[in-house]
Amino acid sequence: MFDYDRFEQLRRSKGITKKFIAQSLGRSATLCQDWKQHKSQPGPEQLRRVADILGTTPAYLLGETDEVSSETAGTELDRLLTALKEREDMRMLFSLAKDASPEDVLQAVKIIKALRSND
Repeated sequence: MFDYDRFEQLRRSKGITKKFIAQSLGRSATLCQDWKQHKSQPGPEQLRRVADILGTTPAYLLGETDEVSSETAGTELDRLLTALKEREDMRMLFSLAKDASPEDVLQAVKIIKALRSND
């Protein structure tokens, strides 16, 4: 069963908002509140994605292990967070994209890929 307390502790320690989690899953901002109140639980795919965002494993979030992370969990997120901390241009890009719809983000990705292929 999903351990909301583990989720919450890890989320806070990483400085990741509930809103970011919900948006990353394409859900409303009340998603995490529903988990807290046991109105719902993340399904297998959601659980995997939440674990990736938090740099942990689904097993940790389910209380099946006390090992917070594996060697590969969160490495991509860690690289992205480092880029956000160190690069002003990445902060500007994220700031512009944070309230964008998933369709807008996909369109922006296509544009960036097209720009990169012209190099």
